[in-house]
Amino acid sequence: MTARPSWQGVQSVLVTPFRADGVVDLDRFEVLVDANIAHGASAVIACGSTGEFYAMTVAERTALYRAAVRTAAGRVPVIAGVADLRTDVVLDLCRAAEASGCDGLMALPPIYAMPGEAEIEHHYALIGAASGLPLMLYNSPRRVGVSMSPELVARLAAKIPAVCAIKDSSGDILHLMELVRAIRGRLSVLVGYETLIRPALACGAQGVVGMAHQMAGGLVRAYFDACASADSAEADRLEPGIFALYRCFRLGSYYAGIKAAMNVLGLSVGEPRPPLLPYDRQQYAAVEAILQDVGVRALIASAADRPLVTR
Repeated sequence: MTARPSWQGVQSVLVTPFRADGVVDLDRFEVLVDANIAHGASAVIACGSTGEFYAMTVAERTALYRAAVRTAAGRVPVIAGVADLRTDVVLDLCRAAEASGCDGLMALPPIYAMPGEAEIEHHYALIGAASGLPLMLYNSPRRVGVSMSPELVARLAAKIPAVCAIKDSSGDILHLMELVRAIRGRLSVLVGYETLIRPALACGAQGVVGMAHQMAGGLVRAYFDACASADSAEADRLEPGIFALYRCFRLGSYYAGIKAAMNVLGLSVGEPRPPLLPYDRQQYAAVEAILQDVGVRALIASAADRPLVTR
């Protein structure tokens, strides 16, 4: 690997569509990749948390890496989610991502084990050595049980040449501000929720790794661009749609909620795999009510013909 890439803008972490029999629907996944790029994604991420990586085999994830690379065809970077509990599985995924033609990796600290800082450093050092791909760190305290401090992230940036960015899903704007100060100019900082785009950009983050873009790409892209250009009036107009989508996600299990919102919006992606359950009829009705109350479909349509800003 040569110079660290500058990952920024709207990076879309994709769901994994499943057919009614539970098999990964690669054809539908390729449609999603293409649509996300058409709607202004700066990169697409396969097999992140939103993609239910924890419920898939290495072979399934490798097939998704290949499908994403094939469909993106060099238009935007394809980043492979390589998180897992076992280190040997993570390293196998790193090598599979590189062999599949992916442009980078995104990795959580070891999940479930709740590692200390020395163990996190060791984990990422192994990932950095497993392939020649650049690496996005992924801080998700709610999912992993530990939070990577700004000081730890700065050490990782100094010690591991592959590290080029971090996705911060702490949801803590003070933590994000401290993180930006600690690594400014060395790593790209991307916030993990579209609802935090406005404050994140204001404090120096470069982008978002988001979940809502794949169902409302024009809306999310237009909102990001409005926030980046300090167009407060446009950001104010679009923001209710962003927050409404996130309210839909929180009606049940988050990743089930993302798929439910997509299904209601006509983007059929099937249901989540166990251990998650699909939204029930009442939850689906609540999703529809939220979308109608805020006029999300109209906001999506209003942004559809807006010129895209490449960033």
